[in-house]
Amino acid sequence: MRSRLLIQLVICTLILAGGMAAAAPSDLAEKIADRADLGNISLVGIDLAGKHLNQSNLTNANLAGCNLNGTFLQSAWLIDANLGGASLAGADLTGAVLRGADLRESNLEEAILVRAQMSKANLSDATLKKVDLTDADLSDSDLSDADLTDARLFRTDLSSADLKGIYLVSANLIGAHLSWADLSGGYLSRGQFSRAELYNTNLSGADLSDSDFTRAYLMGANLAGANLKWASLAYADLTEAKLQGASLNSAKLPYADLTRANLTGSDLTDADLGSVRLQGAVLRRVRLGHVDLREIDLRGVDLSGSSLKNANLALVFLTNANMSGVDLKDASFDRVEMTGVDLTNANLLGIKYDQFTLYSLSNANTEGAKMSENLKADLEALSGGMK
Repeated sequence: MRSRLLIQLVICTLILAGGMAAAAPSDLAEKIADRADLGNISLVGIDLAGKHLNQSNLTNANLAGCNLNGTFLQSAWLIDANLGGASLAGADLTGAVLRGADLRESNLEEAILVRAQMSKANLSDATLKKVDLTDADLSDSDLSDADLTDARLFRTDLSSADLKGIYLVSANLIGAHLSWADLSGGYLSRGQFSRAELYNTNLSGADLSDSDFTRAYLMGANLAGANLKWASLAYADLTEAKLQGASLNSAKLPYADLTRANLTGSDLTDADLGSVRLQGAVLRRVRLGHVDLREIDLRGVDLSGSSLKNANLALVFLTNANMSGVDLKDASFDRVEMTGVDLTNANLLGIKYDQFTLYSLSNANTEGAKMSENLKADLEALSGGMK
């Protein structure tokens, strides 16, 4: 008797639970409104496109794969919410709180995330084309392999964020905070980084071609192997930056600060180096063909093994610089101070020089250097006249 009653009780409980589950979607649909309390609730399968959920509580809610296209979520709370694979194209999340939210593989194309708080959010493989993240906080977030083509990240905080392999082509990052972030291998061509903060940022192997870094702060940044062709780095601070093997062909660096930067093996062919600061920089095996070096202090700098073919040097201080093995073929020298320069085994064939440069060159170490008969004669004449 007791067992029969127990079985009946279990059956009634299951029927009641089934009825509640069936009613749940319609009950939830009635709750979809501004200032709704939907925390810790699963909304999977409910079409929320275009709905108004402004200032709603969706903390820890399950919205995986949901359709939220054009949904209004201004100042909504989505802390630790599951939005993996969800579509939020054109959604308005102005001022929303998405700290720790899971947005992997989600679609946020043309969404508005102005002033959104998204620290420690997971946006890996997400689509954020043309998204507006002005003044948003994405510090410590994961944006690896995300697509932010044409995104607006004006003054966005991406400090310590993981942006490896990210697509940020033509993105606006003026005044953005990217210090200690990892953008290695990223695609950032034609990006706007003017006045952006990139202290110790990892940009190694990234495509930064034709990007604008005017007055950007890149102290200690890792740009090894990066593509900076045609990039603008005017007035940028690259103190102690790592640029080994970087490509800077035709880059614009007037008044840039490269103090103690490491440019070993980099290519600066046809680059604009007007009034650049290179004190203490390492320039071993650097290609400087066709560059204009004017009013630059290179005293004691290591240029060994570098190529300065057809370069123009005017009012340059090279005192005690290491230029052993340097190729200076057809270079032009105008009032260049070369006293104490190590030019052993250098190529000086075809160089053009004025009397001031010749005089200082006579005080350099030219042992084993290749030079024209005219240069040899001028040096010998100068040496004989000084005896």
